[in-house]
Order: sequence, then structure tokens, then C-alpha cells
Amino acid sequence: MLKSKIRFIDNKPFVEINGVSHSPLAYTTYFDECGEWSDFIKSGYRMFFVNVSFNDLPINNITGFSPFLKGVFESDVPDYSDFDEIVEGIISECPDALIFPRIHISMPRKWVSENTFEAVETLNGGPRESLFSEKFRNDGAKLLKELLSHIRSADYSGRIAGYQLCGGTTQEWIHHDLFGSYSEMGMKRFSEWCLEKHGIRSIRIPEKKDFNKGIHTEEIQKYYEFCNEEITRTINHFAKVTKDFTNNEQIVGVFYGYNAFVCDCLWGLHGLGHIIDSPYIDFFSSPCCYDCNRELGFDWGDMIPADSLKLHNKLYFVECDIRTNLTRRMQDSRPGKYPENIYLQYDENGNKTAWCGPDTLELSLSAIRKAFAHQVTKSSGIWWFDMWGGWYHNSDMMAELQKLRGIYDTAQSKKTENALSAEVALFVDENAYRNVPRGNGLLNLVNHYRVKMGTSGIPFDIYMVEDAQRVISKYKGAIFTAPKPSDTGKKAIELCKELNIPYISAEEDNTFFTTEEIRERLISFGVHCYNDGGCVVYCGNGILAIHTVTDEETKITLPRKMKLSVLTGMEAPEYYDATISFTAPKHSTVIFEIEN
Repeated sequence: MLKSKIRFIDNKPFVEINGVSHSPLAYTTYFDECGEWSDFIKSGYRMFFVNVSFNDLPINNITGFSPFLKGVFESDVPDYSDFDEIVEGIISECPDALIFPRIHISMPRKWVSENTFEAVETLNGGPRESLFSEKFRNDGAKLLKELLSHIRSADYSGRIAGYQLCGGTTQEWIHHDLFGSYSEMGMKRFSEWCLEKHGIRSIRIPEKKDFNKGIHTEEIQKYYEFCNEEITRTINHFAKVTKDFTNNEQIVGVFYGYNAFVCDCLWGLHGLGHIIDSPYIDFFSSPCCYDCNRELGFDWGDMIPADSLKLHNKLYFVECDIRTNLTRRMQDSRPGKYPENIYLQYDENGNKTAWCGPDTLELSLSAIRKAFAHQVTKSSGIWWFDMWGGWYHNSDMMAELQKLRGIYDTAQSKKTENALSAEVALFVDENAYRNVPRGNGLLNLVNHYRVKMGTSGIPFDIYMVEDAQRVISKYKGAIFTAPKPSDTGKKAIELCKELNIPYISAEEDNTFFTTEEIRERLISFGVHCYNDGGCVVYCGNGILAIHTVTDEETKITLPRKMKLSVLTGMEAPEYYDATISFTAPKHSTVIFEIEN
């Protein structure tokens, strides 16, 4: 069995396997038969996430979509053939492949029909297991161990390097009903939790309609707390089962903690603080944000406070599902499998949706570079998610992905003690979401500030407010995104006052500042601005990247005179100055190496 762990070297995360450190770069697809396994193998990629599910029920309970053609436990006799065939095919072509089973923990139809009290109704996926059902935890653990035992006994077991555990809607540990697993069983467990945690012997059970009235009561706030905390218990439970099975010798990761993106407490994604230090979880994952419908010209930011994860010695393994000019409808990738009215590439007005890629190869390459640049400057891991398959099936695209892999390896291996870094910390207060009524526009302030910062020309780091005391002193300015902060959030703001660190507060300012207003405030704090023309600027890990927003000349101002060498995105000589200018087509992404 391969032994794996996350190891930080010079504050940069690696996946260490049998003592050898590997950059966290990987590939996966939902539609294995359309995937580009061979292309990525030929380009030097060795980490592969391979999907396997307990059932073939929908992963999206709004659209009814499921990528799984076969569920392992849907028949009386477990059927592992789909998973085995894919893994064996990868290893036959790439004997040194590092395989990470991406396990969808969701109960088969028979279990759901026999345990209706433990289930919740969904919009378009039928009844599904409640994510805080103790019976689901126990029975799910039995199936998980059965699957793990099969993998351990298979001929390919020597190439399994770790696991990712998925569940809930879209496999991201979101409540199946998008409403806090609201059910009779849920209310019973809520009453027990109120007594166990808060000593409340009787609490009014909120009716479903109460959450949408724009009112805020103690029982609603408590339910928000409950339905987020209980999900983390479930996640931690399955992570522990997996860790125990591997004798703590292989890494385990999960989707979770989208508190910098999702604003609805009833989804259940605001409990990261409960498991960020879990000994059973080694990496957290999310897609890069779908801000501005994934248009070029914007930063596709992090759904998770990425810098807090690193601070807590966790790898942030980001799912980069970057659409390209080759992205086609999933209905065309699997003809006859899906209805025509889901995941449309164009809306009723003919406008592109988030399921449509750029029009040209050049813009597709820029989109890939942009997503990469964000993550390499953060030292986050990347897996390229070729969702329906064929998105990257182009020789120029694969040459670029191979080049980016080399850039990542070099950046991770270089000493960067004196490299440029962010001077602003943006703080996320996940417990503060409970302080504002559901649906209130102020809840979106965290997204607003994060998106506006993305085009401010000022790089920034992103943390949970719980980590403010550990990091705030190294920044010139801070942004607090909660309109009604938690007690911890209030203490973080008070700490800024004590240390004379200027800040922007959504509570005190209570306004949706424009990019220009944010930039002006931060510059007044003494923060350095690299570009005031709306470009997306990434800086860190010895890398500077610029995503242009005009065909005109782009001007970049550095904090001091430095040497810049173009790594990809355009042909140019080396620069050695404190100010540089270059001309590249609109929405180009240029990546530079920085040297003092």
C-alpha cells in the first residue's frame, strides 16, 4: 500500500507518497468514456481522481442529473466493474499512476425506501438520506468499508494514494433538500441538540415557511447553527472510518466549507471551523467560483478561505472545471442519457451561461492560465475537471497544460522568502451568516467584496475571522465582510483598532463599495496597487500574473525595481524595472516569474 501525507516545505504543500514529494496536480472527468486520460498522461500528469458511487441516483437534486451509469450497491451483489475498469485502464497506460478514488457516499434506493424516517424530500431527486441521520452514518460506514475492502484487495491497490469523500447535493456535502435536511427526524434531532449543546429543554420548532419570511428568531438562528454543525459531524465520521481503515497511512479529503461563496445557512456549508483541524481530513476542495457567470475579465476566486486552510496545515485542492471552446453540451457527450432542458449553454435570450466556454482557442488558453495563476500564487493544489470529457482535447491546449505543470513544479521548489505577497487580508465570518435573515441582500457582501477586490489591482489573502489574531499584524489593511459580525468577528475588528491596522467593515460602512472606492480606501491605508485599470492581478509564490481587460497598453507598477521574465502568455524580453508596460489582446493572461 502506498503511504501518503500532506507535507509543507517552505510553507508550500506537497503530497508526499512513500517519502517522495509530489506537486498536487491532477486530472479527472465525470464521463470516463469521453475523458482525456491519455492526453494528460502523455503531458506528465500522474495524479488521477476516479469517481465511484454507492448508487446511481441524482447528485443534483434540482436538475436530477447523475454522472454515474452504475451504482456499486444498487444490486444485491456489489458491482465494482465500472470503477475497476477505469482504474485498470489508467494503470495499464501509466504504471506509476497515483489514483484517488472519489467516493460518493449516498445510500442506494432500497435503503431509502426502507428508512423513510431517515430521509428528506428533494426537489427533483426523490427522497434521500438526511445528512445528520445516525442510521445513515452507521449504515453508510458499513458500505464505505465494504468498498474500501474491495479496493484494498484489488490488483491495482498498490497504486491507490488517497481518497476523497463526497456526499449530499452535487457531492459537496450540501443538504439534499437545500433546506437543512428539514424533516420530522431532523426536528427531533434538533430538539435533542438544543438540549445537549445549549441546555434548552423545549424550543419552538420553526415551520418551514418561517425561514422565508425575512424574520429572525432564536429558534431559526439555532437551527442554522445546528444544520451546519451536524453536517461536519457526518463528514468527520466518514473521514475517520477511512483513516482508520488505512491505519492513518493515506490522505483523505472532502468537499466542504464554501463560506466565502455560499450565503444560505440552510445549505449547510458554514461549519468549516468545526473540522478545519480534524486529524482525519488532510485536504479540502471546492471548485473555483462561478462569479460573474465565469466571464473573462474577472477573478474566479476561492469559495473557501484558502489561506486559513494552509495556516491549519491543510491542502486546498481546487477543482478547476474550466470551460473551453471545445466544451459541448453533456447531451452530446452522452446522447440519449439526459433531458434537453438541463445545463443549457445559452439562455432563452441567446446569452451564454456558465456552461459555455470562450469562443476561441486563444481565449480558452487564457482562461486556463487565469485559473492556474490564481492557484499557483496561493500554492493551492489543482485538478483539471474535464466534466463531460473532451474539453482539453487539443494539442496546443495540452502543450499549455504541460507547460503550466512545469511552472508549478518550479514555483513550488524555489525559495521565495523575499517574494512579493498580499498586503490585504479579507476575513470571512461563517458564524455571522446566522445573524441576518435568509434572503437578505446584505448576506452577499462577502461575494461582493471578494469579486470587487479581484479587479482592484491589489492582491489579497482570505482567512476565517477565527485566525485574525494569528495573522493580522503582517498586513497593511483588512476587509471584514459580515454586516452583523459574530462575537469572534467583533474581536477581530477590535484587534485591528488596537494594532492601528486600518480596515473596511461591512458592519460599520454597510455599503456595497465599488472597485474604485475599495481601491482608493486601501491605497490610503498604504497598500500597494499594481494596476488601477481593472486588470486581475495575482501575486505570490514568486509569480506575478496579469489578466488584461483591454487591448490597449497595460501598465504594472511594482513595489520596487525587480526582474520579471515571461513564463507564458506572450513573447517578451525580460523586464528589470519598478514599472513595466506591455500590450496584449483583451482578456489575455500573462504569467511572469519575479526575481529580486
